[in-house]
Amino acid sequence: MSKQTTLAGQLQPRLVITVAAMAVLVVLSTLFAASTILYGQLDAELDKTQVRQQRGPDGGRAPGVAVPGMRVGTLIAAQTDSGKAGRLIGDGSVSELTDAQTTQLLSLASEYEKRTVTIDDLGTYRVIAKRVDGPSDATVTVGLPVAEVDHALLMLGAFAGGVGLVAVGATSLVTRAVLARATKPLVALSATADEVSGLDLTRGAVEVPRVQVADERRSNEVTRLSHAFNHMLGRVESALGERERSEAKLRQFVADASHELRNPLAAIRGYAELAERAPDASGTSHALGRISAESKRMTKLVNDLLLLARLDADAKVELVPVDAVEVALNAVSDAQASSREHRWQLDLPEEPIEVMADADQLHQVMVNLLSNARTHTPPGTTVTTSVRTEAGQAVIRVADNGPGIDPETRERVFERFIRADDSRAHNVNQSTGLGLAIVRAVVQGFQGEATVESRPGHTVFSVRLPLRP
Repeated sequence: MSKQTTLAGQLQPRLVITVAAMAVLVVLSTLFAASTILYGQLDAELDKTQVRQQRGPDGGRAPGVAVPGMRVGTLIAAQTDSGKAGRLIGDGSVSELTDAQTTQLLSLASEYEKRTVTIDDLGTYRVIAKRVDGPSDATVTVGLPVAEVDHALLMLGAFAGGVGLVAVGATSLVTRAVLARATKPLVALSATADEVSGLDLTRGAVEVPRVQVADERRSNEVTRLSHAFNHMLGRVESALGERERSEAKLRQFVADASHELRNPLAAIRGYAELAERAPDASGTSHALGRISAESKRMTKLVNDLLLLARLDADAKVELVPVDAVEVALNAVSDAQASSREHRWQLDLPEEPIEVMADADQLHQVMVNLLSNARTHTPPGTTVTTSVRTEAGQAVIRVADNGPGIDPETRERVFERFIRADDSRAHNVNQSTGLGLAIVRAVVQGFQGEATVESRPGHTVFSVRLPLRP
């Protein structure tokens, strides 16, 4: 990257030019103010010189030299009826002006108006003329040299110009260092952005580089930008990691689903071949019965997969007030009718408890929880269903006194195709491994939470749902 395309390379010339312009403006303003002051002082002295001349011999009608207080270098010229004369007051001496110089001085001066004129061989003077009334009119011109004023202005201009040059040079050096330091995080940002843009982000988890941020105050805009950029890169890295985990879950889900579907399909194919080879009607009837059972199992698995797919798609569910007590009562009644080998108990309040949910999906949650208890506990197990309100939420619990869940399995019990360990696998053939995954997905769609606690002899699945406002 060329220097002119960098931010510092663009800012520094503009700052230096701005300072240079301000320096020129300051020099000119200083010279103008000094010139006004010095020329004002010279004009005041010129007025005093003219007054002194009027007090001289002959009422000031002639260029007198015996007037005390006359400044060295003063010019005095007089024009009378008898002629004209001019003198230059030196250091302890007086010299006569030539006729040409006297004429030039008298012709350039203006009465009552001070002006700056140049006299041949003498230099530049500040002059003023005045008519003196008397028996014979006379015009007397007085002039003071401006060389000292010009020299003072020249020295002041040189000094101010030197100071301005030093200021411009110092500005150039300081701004280079300051801008280099100030834009260093921006350079790092640009380099990191270029590096990130070159990464392959199409698949897999990627380690995204970060911007090195100096230990500076967070109030600095560039530093805050660097921290925000690093935070954004962290979010990108997290998103890429989450995508990788999602893809891994998807691959595992497809593999598990294929495996689960392959088993009933293999059974159906085997029993179909058996039915074709069966010599008697009883063998055919048994094969057809098994084909029907495996078909139902596969249908249930496919339906569960479709339900999970719809839940994963974040399909909007219209939440309406639902009586959780009634849903729990109906679900337990259905479980009691389908399994007489377990003891089903209810612990329900007399008053309804309304939650914001979908009635059919909440019923599905209860059915899955009760089915999980029935499938993974031995006959004679007591399953208790309760509904309570706690901390502004409705809590539905399904507890059993079965053998409990192994700790390793308990941590993953709500994942897909996770089945209980052997201690609870009493009817594993009836389980698809998706029931609890559906429970968690549905409950999360209701803005609720599903949890499990388990130890030998006591397992509790809890569902927390928001109450009706």
